[in-house]
Amino acid sequence: MGKALSILNRQINRFNAENRAHRVISKDKPAPAPKHPSTQKQIDEFLSETQEIRNELMSKNHQLDENLKKVYVVSHTTADQRVFRDRKLFMGKAVKSLSVAKLPKSRSRVVDSEFGYQEPEIIPEGKITLKQVMNILVQHQEDGKKYNASYFSSQYKLTEEDAVNLLKYFSPFKVHIPEK
Repeated sequence: MGKALSILNRQINRFNAENRAHRVISKDKPAPAPKHPSTQKQIDEFLSETQEIRNELMSKNHQLDENLKKVYVVSHTTADQRVFRDRKLFMGKAVKSLSVAKLPKSRSRVVDSEFGYQEPEIIPEGKITLKQVMNILVQHQEDGKKYNASYFSSQYKLTEEDAVNLLKYFSPFKVHIPEK
């Protein structure tokens, strides 16, 4: 129903649009409201005193016009430099020069990974990727005594508590089906 109404409204709005536009354009401009007599006196006095200034404002200054014709603007920066000129940070890192902040040149397709996202190249301490978590869980299932929380905390630079919680609570192999 909403689509039908919008189509109908559009047709009504477009009907005779050109004639309505010509009618609005050809209308005389509305006359300004009459000024109060005291205000009109002040305006007349000001205009009579400043007749020279008024004439100067209304006339064209040829010297300024010639100076303006001599002005040319030439840009020496590239589009990338203009985008990042005011930004001191690029992707969370301080930028020393503008060449560091250029957009990537490689437009090739990113190879799909095993888990559907691109693995990060640099992993901060105390963090692990999904691929590493899966390896940890597989190793722990194979030999839980050898591959325990302390082994993984030293191997992946995790805290002991995080490694214990990972082995205890993270379980992608279990399927939970809620009761109806």
